[in-house]
Amino acid sequence: MKKTALTMAISSLLLAGGAQASTVYNQDGTKLDIGGRVQGMYYGSDNDDESGDQSYLRLRIGGETRINEETVANGFVEYNVPTNSSDNELRYAYVGIKNDRFGAFSYGRQDGLIAKAVNDYTDVLPEWGGDGLGKGTEVFGTGRTNGLAQYLYTFDGLVLGAQFTGENEAQNESASSWTKGSEEGYALSANYNFDMGISLGLAYNQAGKTADQAANSNFGGSEDAKLTAVGIKYNANNLYAAATYAYGENHVYVNQAGNDGYASESNGYEAVVQYTWGQWKPSLAYNRLDVKDSDQNLDDTLTEYVSIGAWYNINDNFDVYVDYKANLLNSDGTDGYNKFGQNTDDVVGVAMQYHF
Repeated sequence: MKKTALTMAISSLLLAGGAQASTVYNQDGTKLDIGGRVQGMYYGSDNDDESGDQSYLRLRIGGETRINEETVANGFVEYNVPTNSSDNELRYAYVGIKNDRFGAFSYGRQDGLIAKAVNDYTDVLPEWGGDGLGKGTEVFGTGRTNGLAQYLYTFDGLVLGAQFTGENEAQNESASSWTKGSEEGYALSANYNFDMGISLGLAYNQAGKTADQAANSNFGGSEDAKLTAVGIKYNANNLYAAATYAYGENHVYVNQAGNDGYASESNGYEAVVQYTWGQWKPSLAYNRLDVKDSDQNLDDTLTEYVSIGAWYNINDNFDVYVDYKANLLNSDGTDGYNKFGQNTDDVVGVAMQYHF
């Protein structure tokens, strides 16, 4: 593989998202990019807790400096400012080094390999998505997490990843939740990209539970959280289609009438198909997360919905979208919620985005 192609393959897994940015400095081998978006967004639902303004500002700063012909050091930070609360959020903050022959290493607050290698295949909806497999922010190193050390190596179309998850605590709005954070853990991943637009992904994640998680859980708190995920995607000829699956052990947290803990088994499914037609891109997706624990008489669905949405790109900097979440969960006799406290009403998100 050519050096430039190898660098692009590694960068696609290292960098958070594919957002555009403007280069504000590029001299003597050092480059600084600034980008982000302003989003005006509103949720509508029969459930008042799910309705209202969801607008925000998101700012990204990324830089790199060339060390030699084959090696580049880089850093990335992303900050989120919502308009409906004071819970400003540092989403990403990490530094790394990339070598054309030996791969890339990064450390800091970044996405886990479960997200990068598999979950990102189907987490591409206009508004919803990414919640069917068990991946989450500060959830055992699967999503955005502090203290992640990652190594990625590319050979032709194969990308191999290894991750060390350091002991970490939940940040931002999740800081008060004992269900977030983890003890030390690790993850492994592999992706293969075929020339015809097909990609395959596989990842495994395991991490220990914190003292608070062990003390406050009625079940599953003393066992390591384990998650195995696989995915496939097709991206060519204006068509994007992907499907992912994950199997978890003592990984997914459930709370039923005060008897809370980590289900011994979980099965997650996500599927999406999108087609770009001029300035339009319609999207159709299905997400589901099942949990099971025979010792707790638990055999239920935590998440299940169909997403029907579309983008309309007015130009490279401005677009609008709508995403309707047709909730398939039953309310279990409680208006708007099931026995796990999950919203069971439909929600529609409407947004305008300005990218810079």
